[in-house]
This record gives sequence, structure tokens and C-alpha cells, in this order.
Amino acid sequence: MHRDDLAAATFAVIDVETTGLDPKTDRVVEIACLRVRGGRVIERFSSLVDPGRAIPRRASAIHGIFDRDVAFAPTLRELEPQIRRMTADAVVVAHNARFDVGFLPFVAERPVLCTMQLARRLVDAPSYRNEALRDFLRLRTPYPLGAPHRAGSDAEVTAALLLELLRRYEFGPYETTVPALFTLVARRVTLARFAFGIHRGKALRQVPTGYLRWIVDAGFENWPDVRHTAMTELGRRARCYSSSGAISA
Repeated sequence: MHRDDLAAATFAVIDVETTGLDPKTDRVVEIACLRVRGGRVIERFSSLVDPGRAIPRRASAIHGIFDRDVAFAPTLRELEPQIRRMTADAVVVAHNARFDVGFLPFVAERPVLCTMQLARRLVDAPSYRNEALRDFLRLRTPYPLGAPHRAGSDAEVTAALLLELLRRYEFGPYETTVPALFTLVARRVTLARFAFGIHRGKALRQVPTGYLRWIVDAGFENWPDVRHTAMTELGRRARCYSSSGAISA
């Protein structure tokens, strides 16, 4: 079987918990990696990580990891060989992958698949957060999950989501190869509504122009479909203004 066939591909699902949101200044406090092949998880690894700095209370409030928990944990540098081994021949997978991979630059050389972006192309869901997709798709994991926002639990959900998305992909009108899967994910999607912020759930036509411009200017690199949607709607409005003889603001 060709190595590009999805049935033969190996995926390494990763998840990290951190001291904050900025990979330039924040650090990993927990990491998990699951190897997936042939429709099942074939290897699991997770560990607390000593970030080499104090964990802010606002971060501990989210993931429940405190300084005392990581006091004797290995550093990320010490865990790097293990993560490199588990991702060496694999497609790296994460939910909102730019975030996780941003904290793991040594896996960035691998092809990276974002399950959030893949889900947007294969599932019409009210939300694309990991927990929301788990509930919406009624995903099952082989073991009882721990608390959300822990690396092991979140990686298990992402692995279950990946397997369900691959199942849907293989039953769709697509070529069942890894390159074709990445081609699908690379296509930008125009969203019907935004699932965040003060205009969450509104039809795009009801979202103020200033808010759309803010999205475009802010970049939204982690959510490229959001920025694409804002740009598309701004373009539609500009064409409407032009055709009606009005002057665009």
C-alpha cells in the first residue's frame, strides 16, 4: 500500500497545556501524544512538564496544574526525544494546531493537520471547540476521560475526532490520500456566522462593518476561515455599495 494512502498513514495527535497563550514568553506544563494508525490508537504518552517558571493563577484556573504538580517533572527539552520519536514518521495532528505546534517548534518540520479546520469542511456543527464537537458527534473514547483542559484527556478527544473525520472523509467524494486531505483543509471556507465574540451567532449581514475590519486587521492567524469570511463579506458589501452608486466608507 502506498505510504500516502490514508489507510497506511500514521498520525501523531498532540496536545499541550501551557502557562499562557504566547509561545514566545509562555511555556508548556503538560504534553500528550497519541500515535494513530489503521483506525485506532497504537501508542500513548503523556507527562507533566517543568516550565522553569511559575504558573500564573489564571492558567492554573483553566487546566488545574499548579507549581507543586510540576516541581519534579521533566523539562520539555528532556521530553523532546520522546516526542520526536513519536512524530518522526507521522502527520502531526492537533485541534487548533497553530497553538500547540507553536509551543513545539521541533515538530513543525512534520506535516501538520488541524482537526478544527478539517471539521469545518466535513461537519455542520454549532461550535468547533473540541468539547463541543465531542458532544455533537457523540464521540467515544476507550477510557473514561479526566478533566477537560488536561493534555491527556484533550488528546483522546482529538484522536476520536480525527478517526470520525477520517471516516466521513473516506465516505465522501474525495481521493483517499494524505495530499488530497491536506488539499481539502487548505481550501478556505466562508462561515455562515461567527461562533465567538459580541456578534456570535448573528447572520453575517448583521455584523457591523467595523467589526469585520477589526477581524481582518487583527490577523486571526489561528482561525484563517474567520479572516477569510470577514474579507469575503467586506468584499460583498463593497460590490453592493459600488453597484448602488453609494460611496464605500
